[in-house]
Amino acid sequence: MMMKNRTIVMVIFLILAVSVQAQVSDAVRNIHDKLQAFVASGEYNVDKGRVVNSDEVSGSKTIAYSFSMVFGMDSDNSTVLFPHLKELEQTLRSEAMHAKEIYMHDAKEGDPLIPGIQWSLGNTNGYVSGMYVFGKKQNIRLLSFDMTNGYRYALLLLWEQQIKQDKQIGNTWLMNGTIFEIHAKKLGHMPFIRPYSERKEQELTATIKYAPDSSSPQTYEELLAKVRQTCQIYQRETTEGKTAAVVILHKMCDGYPNTLTREQYNALINILHPFTESAVGQKHKEMFGYTCYTLYKKSEHYQDEGGEVKSRPAMIVSSSVTTSQLKKLVTHNGLVVNESSDLQLVNCQISGTAPDDADSISVRRSVSHSEVFGKFPVKNGRFSFTCQLPKDEVCYLLLDNRSMTYFWVDGQPVTADLKHGSVKSSKASQLRNNFVNETEAERMRMLKIKDRAELDTAINRQCERYRQVIFSGKDDLLRTYALYKFYSELTYDELKPFVSNKFRHANHLLMAPVKEYVAGLEKRLPGKHYENVLLVDTLGNYHELKEYVGKGYVVLHFWESWHRDQFDILPQLHKLYEKYHKTKNVEIISLATDAINNPNSKWTERLKEEQLPWPQLATKAAWNLYGICSWPETIVIGPDGIIIASPRNVEELENVLETLNPNRSLD
Repeated sequence: MMMKNRTIVMVIFLILAVSVQAQVSDAVRNIHDKLQAFVASGEYNVDKGRVVNSDEVSGSKTIAYSFSMVFGMDSDNSTVLFPHLKELEQTLRSEAMHAKEIYMHDAKEGDPLIPGIQWSLGNTNGYVSGMYVFGKKQNIRLLSFDMTNGYRYALLLLWEQQIKQDKQIGNTWLMNGTIFEIHAKKLGHMPFIRPYSERKEQELTATIKYAPDSSSPQTYEELLAKVRQTCQIYQRETTEGKTAAVVILHKMCDGYPNTLTREQYNALINILHPFTESAVGQKHKEMFGYTCYTLYKKSEHYQDEGGEVKSRPAMIVSSSVTTSQLKKLVTHNGLVVNESSDLQLVNCQISGTAPDDADSISVRRSVSHSEVFGKFPVKNGRFSFTCQLPKDEVCYLLLDNRSMTYFWVDGQPVTADLKHGSVKSSKASQLRNNFVNETEAERMRMLKIKDRAELDTAINRQCERYRQVIFSGKDDLLRTYALYKFYSELTYDELKPFVSNKFRHANHLLMAPVKEYVAGLEKRLPGKHYENVLLVDTLGNYHELKEYVGKGYVVLHFWESWHRDQFDILPQLHKLYEKYHKTKNVEIISLATDAINNPNSKWTERLKEEQLPWPQLATKAAWNLYGICSWPETIVIGPDGIIIASPRNVEELENVLETLNPNRSLD
């Protein structure tokens, strides 16, 4: 009768034959390859791994990988592992015969028999230890191997799956897990892997500890404090650390055993909801959104509605990726850009000259500045390399993080002169290269202009250049770039033809933010009824937009308190307020989008500086309700609550206000 694998099995090989060692090496190589295949596949949003501790001299290293995913489903089939993770798990089982230590546990078998494990890695200072405390619902796979070169190898795979029922939205599936890959120098005086002990060891120089489910807060005060703390940790962590933080946050909120009052629920949502818009990557946004929904189901709101919800909460689509345009600061959904399944890579030969003191250049993607395709050395002022780049996109060469030179990718060789910021390539792409580099150079010069009149002249000149390419040019690819850089200055009617499938490059990656912007405009088109939204004043008191609508005309002004220079329209708004507040019964409502749960916000300081006479409120929720993805934006609402206009700039706003009837009423 086969016993369950629920205890650590120690297999001591008394005779180490060469063939056995070869089998061990093959087993380790096989496991490592399957791990890398899983990471490369991106299943469950697995990250690229982070080094937890390492020692260059001894070669000891621990790499941690995190993965998580949440979505709705119609059946329990999603509990089956995705192909690459399943292959890794099966490989661990098949290679167990060659392992020195083994521990395997399935969550359905109950609590693990040991609380966790510790491992010790030799380094130049003696050793460093890692530790992991097992969760009660985790599946566990641990194998360690004794290598011939004085080293040990171990892989610890842990994952947890939860399925939750809801009367209206059906099943929701949550998957999260962690993998530790450990390569360690042998230590003669202590075991490599051992069961976790509660005894504190003073000699540890590094410790990794993950709290089990039992650490879920038991009181509201404890929950509130931990939510705040975890959100602060999320803000300062690396991308991989953010994934761990958001998973821990959900498990913590999900484990809270009590019912939340309306006031308690609202306080927690005010902390969490901004992250549904500002978190890094769509999956993190969805995890924050799902955590908000989890708290909602624990609140009096949910109970008052009989435990029924009409629909799954909308997952807000925005991004941390920003594009600085001419008159507005624009954000768009970088996830659409970064995760396109239609990405076509081509080999690109790049060579050229650089300043003599240059050390290196990196190749980056224009639509996602953080995406690096490679970093290459510069020797004696020259460089030459080949790399794979996305076809028909704009990339740039970043010289020692100090200057950027842009080029279009068409698979043809590129020659760059980084001393003067110019490139030469195929005849088809040369016009595009010149346009991009010239307009970017002009944009950088505009950022240094302090005189408002001079800045307006430069902006208008650049605007005319973009308009000419969009409406008179013959190069559709260059048109997509001009639209990408200029769309917030165009009207809905001007943009609509380009997001239609009739436009040849409507599905180009550069058009993703254009489509998002048009979708936002459609939420605030003239004739639509305004949407009520919760607002907060400078004293922390709550208001609703409906308190201001119906008494006259309302101008909603969306802004961020750090806006200066070309993004700052407060001086012009002040003049319009003085001109139309009494004569046309116009009230301006400024809605700051950076003032909630933002310790770096200068909102109150800026208001003291400006001394604005109209209501100053803060909001996050209004972003999605009104499709706001650029700042500043304005919306004019009539006394009847109907949207009159969504002006692109102050000049258009003044034209709209001039035509208003001051005697118009709800009657």
